[in-house]
Amino acid sequence: MSARWSRQRPVGASVTGQRLAIAAAREASVAAALAMVGRGGNAMDAAVAAGFVAGVIEPMETTLAGSGFMMVQAEGATHCVEFGPRAPLAARADMFSIDSARMLDAGLGVSVVEHDANTQGVLAAGVPATMPGLCLALARFGRLPLATVLQPAITAAYDGFPADAYFALEALAHLAALRADPAASAIFLRDGLPPAVPHLGTATLGAAQMIRQPMLGRSLEILAAQGVEAAIGGEIAQGLLATHRSLGGLLTAEDLHQAPCIRAPLTLDLGGGFVACLPDAPSGGVTVLQMLAILRGLGPASSRNLLFAGWHAFADRYHWLGDPERVPVPMRELLAPDYIAAIVAGIATGKAPPFPRPGEGPPWEAFARRALRNPYAGEAPHWAPLSATEEVAGTTHVSVMDGEGMAVSLTHTAANHFGAKVVCPRTGLLLDAAMGWFNACPGAANSIAGGKRPLANMAPALLLKDGAAHAAIGAPGGRRIIPAVASLLRQMADGADAGTAIATPRVDGSGDAALLDEALIETAEMLRGEGIPVRLVAREHAPYGYELARPMIAALNATGGLEAAADPFSTGFAAAL
Repeated sequence: MSARWSRQRPVGASVTGQRLAIAAAREASVAAALAMVGRGGNAMDAAVAAGFVAGVIEPMETTLAGSGFMMVQAEGATHCVEFGPRAPLAARADMFSIDSARMLDAGLGVSVVEHDANTQGVLAAGVPATMPGLCLALARFGRLPLATVLQPAITAAYDGFPADAYFALEALAHLAALRADPAASAIFLRDGLPPAVPHLGTATLGAAQMIRQPMLGRSLEILAAQGVEAAIGGEIAQGLLATHRSLGGLLTAEDLHQAPCIRAPLTLDLGGGFVACLPDAPSGGVTVLQMLAILRGLGPASSRNLLFAGWHAFADRYHWLGDPERVPVPMRELLAPDYIAAIVAGIATGKAPPFPRPGEGPPWEAFARRALRNPYAGEAPHWAPLSATEEVAGTTHVSVMDGEGMAVSLTHTAANHFGAKVVCPRTGLLLDAAMGWFNACPGAANSIAGGKRPLANMAPALLLKDGAAHAAIGAPGGRRIIPAVASLLRQMADGADAGTAIATPRVDGSGDAALLDEALIETAEMLRGEGIPVRLVAREHAPYGYELARPMIAALNATGGLEAAADPFSTGFAAAL
């Protein structure tokens, strides 16, 4: 006899309105967006205000000296604002030494870099691009002056944000690295320790300590007064360069002039609509599209189909993807109908999922060395790194739509929790850890080179129906972003509303086991019966859990109004006017 199970079920996952819908990780980011609408702003003004605030109050996830991508539907067309991660021009393929004697965590067996130099310390930092990228997007698509849009972020920097339990746990997890940098320690720690948190309830047992960043507030005031040039060649830029020089970093003035750009997206017909993703930049876009193409061939977007689509798309991702400006990347070949059909046929006939062989390590290491299949019609490039490191995490997302049809999906990041754990004392800017996205071994498509763009997981997307934006979707969550975004796009293309889609139990097939929401225990038992390793993700409502990503949606609803939804299984905020 089979047992019957009862699990937590989210209620009220979305809100509706007519003028604006927004979903973001933090309440202050949502409030900044709503304030812009009150000043006559549009969805872009709202998204950029929220994005700047996130860069101040989420150092565990992102930084204004980081990188990101934005998808925009405006003026009857779809655009991608690219301000993605990039290595300094002085970077080299062999700049980090692999520490093969160490484990990333118990039992995983991933090679890591000696002294974690690719994820902490000044050499981990890539070219800062978030401020120029957000300024470019605002100038092109926004209505309000930069100084107006920056005001909530300036206020947040001076007034501070409360150090909650998640902040304290992240500070504890990275305590040694934060202590090692005087500026980071002074801002994020208290006498060398994480801030004490009233963990049994701030409503009755005291207020959380505030994390104030006056130097960052001053830099934002400079940006507001002088414009984006301050971050490229002016006072902010000079402060960053001086800090890199003093700490032995690689950043140069030439690096800072590698400007963000606006490009046309990649698109895919889902049957119920078109999805628009990031174009050729090395990101999550092509993997999202490959998953969706496989799902389209398989039929229903069942949990099992989502898992198998993920395992196949990620095996290709780990081997073939890199910066197409520097190495050959089979972007179109990976989406070619014949190639997708071959994958679909293998799944449909019961072929086992593509897991690493014994002794090969985790998928990102095994498939970095060994191609699962050749997408090229002829000879393919040969990629044979000795090892690979797991992609780092630490990201935020904002989804916005307004009543005039503009939609914005914005993801930006520090590339790791607290970025490089180094704060520039001259500007208050936290350095990112973009170098951690590269394969630290030479010989891979995604190996390090000067000026090269690493393979990042960010995957902001738009769903289009009848030529207009239907939904803006994205998520934080490292590599788990990609399966989450693909699943939501498939559901909404099939007619689900934002609240229903985001409350549907999710799965993830990006690693060496099936990750399933605990509500899917019957599916887990079926997969175990097929010999597939399964791990259930408990709904413990960890404030900022990454196991199945934390998606955010802004969308049209069935009545033509706007709907916003934030992940109901972790902390997120949605609002509508």
